[in-house]
This record gives sequence, structure tokens and C-alpha cells, in this order.
Amino acid sequence: MTTEFERDREERMAIRKHTRPGIMAGLLSLATVAVCTLLSRFVSTEPSMSARTLETLFGIVVLVIILIMVAILAVRKTVYYSSRIIKEEMTVADVLRKWNTIDIILISATETIPLLGLALTWLGVPFSRTWFIFLVSALLLVILMPMGIKVRGKLMILRQHHPDFDG
Repeated sequence: MTTEFERDREERMAIRKHTRPGIMAGLLSLATVAVCTLLSRFVSTEPSMSARTLETLFGIVVLVIILIMVAILAVRKTVYYSSRIIKEEMTVADVLRKWNTIDIILISATETIPLLGLALTWLGVPFSRTWFIFLVSALLLVILMPMGIKVRGKLMILRQHHPDFDG
């Protein structure tokens, strides 16, 4: 029979082991955001369209970015504890593997945001109008990265939602 301390230690080790790919994906995505920001800041081009067209395009892209963010955050909130994902016979390691896959998919979807900002800047929208896109994508990546304390909190919520989950 294991004590609660030993069980917690094993759980922390499993969290460390199974969230490492998600954390690496998040860090690489943050590096991509930094590269896109630097490229956008220091490589400027002349506007290839009229000012009115650029303004319309800017509004459309910002709307698309907002929709992407809402979709990512909504999926993140609902899919982790879904009974389609979490089965009774699953162990903590199985749940962590599933969550890691979800985290990587959401992180990769977030990658589209700085690319849209970079595209806007290269089309001629000044960096002074697009810098917030890069900031928002970096913040969203930090929110999505599966850090240990956040994963432990998700496991506690999982145990509340699924009392039959032994893990």
C-alpha cells in the first residue's frame, strides 16, 4: 500500500514525463512568435495595396484572430474533461497523454496568429498597428503550455467531475 506522499510523487513524475512534449512545443512556438515579431519589426515593405484596402484587410484579419482565440479557449475549456476523452478505465498516464496531444494541437493552432500578423506587416500595415497580435499570441501560448501546477489543478478538477476516476 502506497502512502499519499508516494502517490503524489508518482503523479508529479508522470506529469513531468508526459507534459514535456507539450512544453517543448510551447517553447518552440514562443520562439516562432519572437522570430515573427523581429521580422515584422525590422523587415518593412511598402504598402502593396491602397490604404482603404489595407484597413479593410486589417479589420478582417483581426476578426479572424479573435475567432481563432475564442475557438481555442472554448475547445480548451470543454475537451479536457469530456467523457468522450476520459474513460473510466484510464490511468493518469493515459489521461496525461491525451491532454498532451490536445495541448500540442491547440498550441499549433495558435501558431497561425503570429503568421497572420507577419503577413499583415509584409502587406504594408505598419508594425505600430500589428504589435499587439504578437503579444496576444505569446500570452495565449503561455496560457496553453502544460506547466506542472496547471496540470495538477486539471487533475484535481477531473477527479471532481469524474468521481469514478481512480487514476
